[in-house]
Amino acid sequence: MKKILIVGPASQILGIRIAKGLDINYYNTETKTFPDGENYLRINIDNDSLIDGTEVIIVQSTGPSSSENQNGRLIELLMMIEAVKRMGATKIVVVIPYLAYARQDSVFRPGECKFAQLVLRLIDSMRINELYVVDIHSQKILEEIQCKCVNIDSMKILADYIKSLNIKNIVVVAPDKGAVERSRAFAKHFGDNIPVDYFEKVRDVKSGEITMSGKLSLKNRDVIISDDIIATGGTMAKAIKILKKEGANRIFAVATHALLLQNARYRIFSAGADDIIGTDSIDNEVSKVSLSKAIVDYLK
Repeated sequence: MKKILIVGPASQILGIRIAKGLDINYYNTETKTFPDGENYLRINIDNDSLIDGTEVIIVQSTGPSSSENQNGRLIELLMMIEAVKRMGATKIVVVIPYLAYARQDSVFRPGECKFAQLVLRLIDSMRINELYVVDIHSQKILEEIQCKCVNIDSMKILADYIKSLNIKNIVVVAPDKGAVERSRAFAKHFGDNIPVDYFEKVRDVKSGEITMSGKLSLKNRDVIISDDIIATGGTMAKAIKILKKEGANRIFAVATHALLLQNARYRIFSAGADDIIGTDSIDNEVSKVSLSKAIVDYLK
């Protein structure tokens, strides 16, 4: 079956890299917002018959950016799926490197909704064949959908990039206790005896304010503080300040999904970080590690 790839407006660089890795043709999209706020999307093809009878791979992250918010990105994704279904795609494979709302998977206060689960059910209701995500915040929510679904692990490729920087005497630090298991799995890519530590973090469920504490032994150690998502950088900056006080040498803030919203870059670097390292699940200046090979290996 012939395959083509649709490069979503939020994943233009990554989409092309995946298409080249698969050695298949790719098409981009035309988008705009109408005066009343409604989204418009058109796949840039000359004839609907180009889609008819093909396997279509859609690549679209749903993270916020300078040009669109995550709600718009989700709508664009649904529009792309609807368009290729209408044009007769035989198989639809959706790649969402960063899935918006994935952190809203639990209820902390009366009246809240589990919106992560609803987003997945909505995508699944369009009867796609396969769904690929990367380092989703809670893998448990993938149980909500019926189609084949794969959560791709980016830790090895992130670790390979960090090793290329010739970092020595490494300690991996998790920003909170909940991220310890992920940090331990990450640390194993640097060797069997890499120490892993974490902070005690408490978040006020009403205000969102975070308090952090920890007593770590980091004298002359290079520290990698890893998380799945960096949004505004508040948690990361608080952690970095503590790491500096505890004697850390160089500090690398690492995340699969480096959203870097508001003044996140300033917060993180002014706190004392030497670098921010992210993947191209989000297209920005810290996207130093490409997910393309890992995704291509699964799609093949």
